[in-house]
Order: sequence, then structure tokens, then C-alpha cells
Amino acid sequence: MKGHLVIADISGYTQFLTESELDHANGIVGDLLSAIIGAIQAPLAVSSIEGDAVFMYGQAPDDMSGQAIIESVELLYGGFAGALERMVLNTTCTCNACVNIRSLGLKIVMHCGEYATTTVAGITTLSGPDVIAVHRLLKNRVVEETGIQDYLMVTQQCVDDLGIAPLVRSWKAHTETYDHVGEIAGYVSSLREAWESERLRTEVAVPLDEAWDSVEAHTAAPPTIVWDHLIDPAKRTQWIAVADDTAVEHRIAGRIGPGTEYHCAHGDHEVGVFTILDMRTNAYCTVMSEFVDGSFLTYTWYLRAVENGTMLTMACRAPHDADGHTVPALSSEDARAGWHAAATANAGLLVSMTDAAASKLAPAP
Repeated sequence: MKGHLVIADISGYTQFLTESELDHANGIVGDLLSAIIGAIQAPLAVSSIEGDAVFMYGQAPDDMSGQAIIESVELLYGGFAGALERMVLNTTCTCNACVNIRSLGLKIVMHCGEYATTTVAGITTLSGPDVIAVHRLLKNRVVEETGIQDYLMVTQQCVDDLGIAPLVRSWKAHTETYDHVGEIAGYVSSLREAWESERLRTEVAVPLDEAWDSVEAHTAAPPTIVWDHLIDPAKRTQWIAVADDTAVEHRIAGRIGPGTEYHCAHGDHEVGVFTILDMRTNAYCTVMSEFVDGSFLTYTWYLRAVENGTMLTMACRAPHDADGHTVPALSSEDARAGWHAAATANAGLLVSMTDAAASKLAPAP
């Protein structure tokens, strides 16, 4: 089989464990590992727990965007950092383990390649040269050479396989060499910087209880697959009925994000510009689109993971002008009904596409 191989490893673990009370230290590390596992979403799945690390693998659909895959891996750090912060804020214990919580960090390495599965005594394990390579990458010189403590390292093989060269252009190039494996080139980014930047950004979303109109739909696909269909230009073209082509302008560091514009066209004519105002990976995406007579619509797609897939909810503000003032003449019940019908049709196409993508997900071995 072929896919992406990921290890999330808690750094500072050995020193933390040897200098702390065992019962509290084990409990803290266990909670942090649980937080990482809780942040995992399909197509990523757990292969094994290896002491202070979680080894994962994924077989994404062939047409899944590299950005969606990378961001699903970056979310693992959000689970870890959020849990660590809550521990620091909520503990009143003065034992060494609780006092030294801040000394723990997280490093994630990601490699793409082939692997085989073997089942012994009911336990399935992954093996192969690429599995060995991703484990070797945990022993590296990233901190010494880059100064980045909490990081994501993605190998060149992953960059090529996922088509994310523009996304990693601003990352630090880094190479490691190992006996029997050879040279492995890749790129490193700071997970802590990305997490802090995400936390500081002002949220822009349409509250459900203030919506002029709303649409709800269920898909069997996990949030990562739905997210990919919401942001990937080629897939958007297929579920937004007014467009047969989409051009993208204003990517940020190679990514689709706040400020990115989708220019949708039908034939030779541009039929609308959709601007992302805010987004949180696998959680929500707020878009402003052109409406009629120079007005605009602002709406938020919310994603909520449920046991059998994802609940999608779209909340839309009433039509407004460029300054954000509601346009009463365009906010009638007839206008709302027309918009609702179009939004419902789009949601139906989106669900059909994501259901089809979910059916192709490789089951865990």
C-alpha cells in the first residue's frame, strides 16, 4: 500500500519522566497522547502508540488536495497545545511533574511512501523501508540547525506526492542522513508559531441564531474530506451550480486562506467572486460572495463531526452593501426563498460528492 506516514512525538519526555513523580508524570503524558489521538481525523488513522509517540498512517483519495492533508496533520498540534495549556492553567499541584509541564513539546514528522501490513495475534503493524525512514527521522538535528522547538517536518517525497511545493516554499529546508537509509531531504515549519497566529486571528462567522437563512445537510464523509471539497477550487466548481471553472487569486504562503478569492466563470464570462473572510480547518469557513445589484452575501459553512460523518450547516446574513449595511429591498421572503433553493441545491451536490469520496476511503487494516 502507499500513503502518508506520520509520527507525533512528545519532546522532553525522558527528562520530564526522570525528574518527576511517576504517577503524575504518566498521567500528564497519557492525557497529552489522548489529546493528540482525539485530534486525528480520517483518512489519518492510528497505527500504534509507541511510548511518548503516536504513529499514524493515511491513504487519502487521489484527488484530495495537499493543503487539506497537511492541515489535518497540523491540527494534531492544536490538540496537544490546547491540552497542555489547560493543564497549566488548571493545576494547583506543586509536584515536579505539574510544575514542569511547560517543558514538554511536540515534534511531528511526515513521510510518504509504501508500507505493508502484518497481523500477528490480532495486532496489525506496518512495515517497510519507508516506515523505517519515518521513525529514523525522529532522531534529527532540526532544533540545533533551525532553532525551532515544536515543528512539523515534511519530507521531499511528501512534497512531491502531495503537490505542495508552493506551500512549503517559506519553510526551512532541512536534510538528514542515516545509515542504511541514506539522505532524506525535507522542510520544517514552526507549529507553535502557526498555532499562536491562528489563536490571535479575529473570528469572522455568521452566528446561527442571527442567520437570515440557513441550510443543514449530513454527509457520511469525515470533516477532512468535507473541508477539502469546501476549499479546493476544482471541487468547488463541481458543487457550485453557477460555475464551470474557477480561478484562485491571493493565496497566502501558497495556501488558500482569509483573503483568497475564487473567481467563478461560466464559459467566457465571470459569474461571481467568492472571498474567504475567515476559516478554521475542519471547523468553519466564512465567505462573502457577490449577489445582485451590487450587493453581497456573507455566509459561514460550519462542520461538526458526528458518529456517522459530518453535519454541515450554512448560516447566511441578509444581503448587504459594501459597507455591511443590510439592503431591505433584497431581503424579502421571496429573495430568501430563492437563495435558500440555490443553497440547498449546492449543499445537495456537495453531499453527493463527499459521500462518494467517503466510500473510497481505505479502511484501517
